[in-house]
Amino acid sequence: MKLFSLILSIIVFIVSLYFFVLKIDDIDSVNDIIYVSLLLVLMAICIVGVIINWEFFRQRKNKTFIFFVNNSFSKKREKK
Repeated sequence: MKLFSLILSIIVFIVSLYFFVLKIDDIDSVNDIIYVSLLLVLMAICIVGVIINWEFFRQRKNKTFIFFVNNSFSKKREKK
């Protein structure tokens, strides 16, 4: 589910960036300013979504890591 959310955030960011670049040149009225500002808000939400779901790649790395601990407390003591 996190992978789907990460991919969806990236796709929506790219699409909204595309429309932002197309519209930024011809801002004529207040409606255009509102539209561009909504695109900026949508891109900010997508960035937050990517940051939140970026843990997906970190969890994969941590699962393959094996860590062995050797200390004197875990050894069995011989009875005399």
